[in-house]
Amino acid sequence: MELYIHSAGIISAAGSNNTDTFPARQEADVLYCTEPDYKDMIPPMQLRRMSKAVRIGIAASKMSLQQAGIEKPDAISVGTAMGCLQDTEFFLTKMTEQDEQMLTPTAFIQSTHNTVSGQIALLAGCYGHNLTYVHRGHSFEHTMINAALYLQEQPGEQMLVGGIDELTAGSLKAMQLAGLYKDANNNGVVAGEGAAFFIAGDTAVANTVCVKDIDCFTAHDAQEALQHVRRFAERNAIADVDCWVNGMHGDERDGFYNELSTSLFSNVPVISFKQYCGEYATAASFALGLIVDAMKNGFSKYGIDKSIRKVVMVNHYKHYYSCWYMELV
Repeated sequence: MELYIHSAGIISAAGSNNTDTFPARQEADVLYCTEPDYKDMIPPMQLRRMSKAVRIGIAASKMSLQQAGIEKPDAISVGTAMGCLQDTEFFLTKMTEQDEQMLTPTAFIQSTHNTVSGQIALLAGCYGHNLTYVHRGHSFEHTMINAALYLQEQPGEQMLVGGIDELTAGSLKAMQLAGLYKDANNNGVVAGEGAAFFIAGDTAVANTVCVKDIDCFTAHDAQEALQHVRRFAERNAIADVDCWVNGMHGDERDGFYNELSTSLFSNVPVISFKQYCGEYATAASFALGLIVDAMKNGFSKYGIDKSIRKVVMVNHYKHYYSCWYMELV
């Protein structure tokens, strides 16, 4: 697998990657997106009818397209675990309040998981390959694998790849009751949301991040997960890795990362990315954007002064784990 990332557009609680302050860290139990000024990205009449997921998705995709210097991608691949929750909640609430009578279809139409990719395609005029992956904690990872497979069959094309999930009052409450996000008793992890989009291709240009390998797996205990990561490390011969990025976020499962720090990645500089974006199913998309930004602009903002060329990322969402191996070309 050799997938080259030519640009990145990020909207997150840490801000947007087109600002000098990215990534800005917030201290809160819920990390909502810092939304940009949309006036130069989305026509005002369309913007007023868009939910947050659609707004941030379109804006992040526009940022990545502008950074890559292209107007229209050849194909689109998007990953989301929850889809457009705001519109889904609105439609279901109206259906209950109005006893299933006289319902407007707009919220239902916009509640589907592929709404974001569809809106991006319409605005960009892209009528080619367009898939949305809804695979829980592996949604974005499978989106990237799809991009690699597509570009093998369509060499020379440029694909828009992204991950997006939003928080609503309803989803936050549900996740708190499920024990995932922090509640009134301070149990759980910091909730997050965000959108990150990339232009990916099969050819390298100067200062490009190359995704060499992605491994996705599920594990219900730390030891099983550690075995998978060790096999991944052996497969890619990553003994000389320059930096590793992890999804540590402050609950009991962080012991898994502590074990990696003292074994596979001892004496290797580390970045924990969820302190910037919070926890959500497609947070790996933010992590990839952070790595792309750092590998192009330097790691000094993370306290790393050495030259970085090889990076490993290990992340998990609930019992969904992924390992990534990247190199700066």
